Amino acid sequence: MGGVGEPGGRPAQLGAPLPTFRWEQIRPHNLPGDKWLVIERRVYDISRWAQRHPGGSRLIGHHGAEDATDAFHAFHQDLSFVRKFLQPLLIGELAPEEPSQDGPQNAQLVEDFRALRQAVEDMKLFEADPVFFALLLGHILAMEVLAWLIIYLLGPGWVPSTLAAFILAISQAQSWCLQHDLGHISIFRKSWWNHLAQQFVMGQLKGFSAHWWNFRHFQHHAKPNIFHKDPDVTVAPVFLLGESSIEYGQKKRRYLPYNHQHLYFFLTTPSMAPRPPPASLWSLQPEQTPTARPLPQPAPLPGVPSGSKADKPCPELSSSFLPDFPSWLSGDECDSYPEDTVGPPLLTLVNFEVENLAYMLVCLQWTDLLWAASFYIRFFLSYIPLYGVPGALLLFVAVRVLESHWFVWITQMNHIPKEIGHEKHRDWASSQLAATCNVEPSLFIDWFSGHLNFQIEHHLFPTMPRHNYRRVAPLVKALCAKHGLSYEVKPFLTALVDIIRSLKKSGNVWLEAYLHQ
Repeated sequence: MGGVGEPGGRPAQLGAPLPTFRWEQIRPHNLPGDKWLVIERRVYDISRWAQRHPGGSRLIGHHGAEDATDAFHAFHQDLSFVRKFLQPLLIGELAPEEPSQDGPQNAQLVEDFRALRQAVEDMKLFEADPVFFALLLGHILAMEVLAWLIIYLLGPGWVPSTLAAFILAISQAQSWCLQHDLGHISIFRKSWWNHLAQQFVMGQLKGFSAHWWNFRHFQHHAKPNIFHKDPDVTVAPVFLLGESSIEYGQKKRRYLPYNHQHLYFFLTTPSMAPRPPPASLWSLQPEQTPTARPLPQPAPLPGVPSGSKADKPCPELSSSFLPDFPSWLSGDECDSYPEDTVGPPLLTLVNFEVENLAYMLVCLQWTDLLWAASFYIRFFLSYIPLYGVPGALLLFVAVRVLESHWFVWITQMNHIPKEIGHEKHRDWASSQLAATCNVEPSLFIDWFSGHLNFQIEHHLFPTMPRHNYRRVAPLVKALCAKHGLSYEVKPFLTALVDIIRSLKKSGNVWLEAYLHQ
């Protein structure tokens, strides 16, 4: 075994002894253009390769200077194939006296979770049932046809139109679930087949970009409920969640009446909400005049020519409608995202539509754009002859609004009431359990939520086919009981109400800090 590695690690030579590193040497390498991570006690320099990571540089970068072993296993289906890409990035290994994880982590929990994962693999719970997913796709297509037949046979009256809108909204909701399964490569053995099928479901059946969804959603899974790493909780300054409540209160920030955010939750979408000036503007002296601040650019990477595709994964975008939009499309130095919304009415109709279109245009996702265009062509060619243009547009808006309500309530009931804050550098199992809870299962809830009521199991094993969550749940519950971890299961209605309770609690925390701290 080699000696202690130098601070600037170099790729290990084949056959040569590996240099060893201590955690104190690894910790500083968590900067834009300088990223190391540890997988199975081996140290990798991903600085130059992160921009070419299929899941995006942000996703892999969120694990900078950490042990990413469990995340590596969680996200990848064919480990032997992926390890081929790791080999050129290898620069050393942890010194023998160093623990496998940095910081005060529960080594026994990490070991037990990895044993559980191995047991789950031996039980073949990562193998999908083709009939299950074929029936899911079949019932989605059947609902699309049924909605059209209702209008065609009964006419475009209010009653048939309302019924058709609800059926289409359910179809859209189930399409979200199916593309979610495909995005997690949990259906087909080959990743390529999952990606192709996801483009069809997300594009042709929904009108959205599969790459846009994966870009956002994988970050959520990597660091759930962590500010600046999970886009789903980066909702300030419209809503304050978790630790942001006391921070905004102590800094006397009052952009909206946050003590009433549980009420405007039902009305607001951040794309339409007022935006505060940038923080730098508040720090100006009276005689100063604010000047335009250039958007941050990716740091140049060693060995990558400036202006290359790897150096600039997405060009900048200027938008008067969403002035803060470009920051999440630019390089790793940006630490903000397009402000998401947890307000139900207009999420998919406004936020997702604008964000999704901008992503496809800015990131040159022309295949996704063609798939999305095929959805709109099919929808309006089907319904304009029955309604005319105004009626078809009204039906489209109604479906999107109904779909938005489903999306917000179902996806947030497992996360918003849980711990939300800054990075704690926990092990994989602890971080996922702290940010998720389950909802009591039933045949209806399982179907209606796309098995997202098993959020704990889904987050621990994101590539597991959802029809196996019930089988692995008792094993996860036993692991939690052994280590004194919370395994929270709620009734469905309680979970929905807890979203409002959490928003109200966060608003009151803000008000208390604003007035008295």
